[in-house]
Amino acid sequence: MSTTSRGSAGKRRLLGEHLRALRESSGLTIVQAGAGIGRSNPTISRIETGKRTPQLIEVKALAELYGADKETTGTLLKLLSEIKDEGWWDAYKDVMPASLANYVQLEAEAASLKVFALAVVHSLLRTEDYLRAVLRATSPSAPAKEVDRLAAFHLERQRQSLLQPENPLELIAVLDEAALRREVGGRDVLRAQLEHLLRSMEAPNITVQILPYDKGAHGALNGSFTILDFPDPSEPSVAYVDSPGGNLYLQKSPDMRRFEKTHAELRGSALDKPESERWLRNALKEM
Repeated sequence: MSTTSRGSAGKRRLLGEHLRALRESSGLTIVQAGAGIGRSNPTISRIETGKRTPQLIEVKALAELYGADKETTGTLLKLLSEIKDEGWWDAYKDVMPASLANYVQLEAEAASLKVFALAVVHSLLRTEDYLRAVLRATSPSAPAKEVDRLAAFHLERQRQSLLQPENPLELIAVLDEAALRREVGGRDVLRAQLEHLLRSMEAPNITVQILPYDKGAHGALNGSFTILDFPDPSEPSVAYVDSPGGNLYLQKSPDMRRFEKTHAELRGSALDKPESERWLRNALKEM
């Protein structure tokens, strides 16, 4: 296996080619490889085609899964070390868990997100005070500096996705009323958060619909989820579910049909844009 002299893009493709060859030699499919290291099928596909630089832990895990010998693994790791095209999120490696880094890389490659938020406002739509309150509640033992770093990470994530001047991420969000009534951080923080949602709805790439209590039971009472769609129509969409038990990446056709159907039904039941804006203004008047 030769690493040859080439730039980062070429080395990324070469690394992907070597990993694909090892996978095929091991007799594993992309589905099995993804399941074996806890990554989605599109993630494995992007690594193999050179569209995504894998993490160190991913290369080590794949090499072990494929039964690579020590010399081959060493060559793969050397090649990885020569790739210099880090993503913006790498600056936050000190506080960001690997599972979150994997998701953010997928999000950075996506063209659009279709989300449903049940308990709290979606992270891409949070104010700084609101997201800090969420972080303190979900990680009560985290040092203040870590909370500061994670807050900075999420604010930068918003800038890198929704606020890009060219080709910003499209966000289609359905927010359950429960997420908008809970006084995360206190009443003043919630008030500022609702005001922020109203301003966000003015952006052409952001759609926010509110699903009020009086709509009754719905198909996502068991939790929030995100559907990631990619610019290349040949790349399969991914449904992402984050839970205390772990992160799930689903892309099999039956799963995707179920999530797409659920999101479409939620949008159909939710208030439209003018109604959602009126709901938010009325909620602010009631506070």
